[in-house]
Amino acid sequence: MGRHSNKASDLWKSQPWKKLRQNLFRLQRRLYKAVQAGDQRKARSLQKLIMK
Repeated sequence: MGRHSNKASDLWKSQPWKKLRQNLFRLQRRLYKAVQAGDQRKARSLQKLIMK
């Protein structure tokens, strides 16, 4: 069990967090713009994509 959690910890630490944060921010900005434009279909689609 110790090895498994160690591998998971290493995997967690090796994620490209900066790139993931940038991508999330880009999606959130697109979602905001879709809501402001009143495009409910696009907004819902982006919400689903963010939650994946």
